[in-house]
Amino acid sequence: MARKKEEPGFEEKLQRLGVIVDALEAGDCPLEQSVALYKEGLALAASCREQLDSARHDVEIYRQGLLVPFSPESGDGREGEAEDAAQDGAEERACFNPQSPHPPTESAADG
Repeated sequence: MARKKEEPGFEEKLQRLGVIVDALEAGDCPLEQSVALYKEGLALAASCREQLDSARHDVEIYRQGLLVPFSPESGDGREGEAEDAAQDGAEERACFNPQSPHPPTESAADG
């Protein structure tokens, strides 16, 4: 049974990208290999950019206070007030609520 090959993490991709850049800058590779390395580098750069954009988005969501505590009773976390759920000790289980009418507060930013 063949295992699914795990995708390398951000750091591994960035390290591989550095190796590719070094090889291309050295100019010692034949043309075909240089083109293949260039294509691989473009794909790695795009993948790293996607991961960075996703991380930046997650940080922005947290920074803006768009995370609300999850309340199992409300089903999707939108019906209950964040303060009520926090009093019940649910502050450790947060979920994103893009339709939250609550603006970011200082206490949420201190977090």
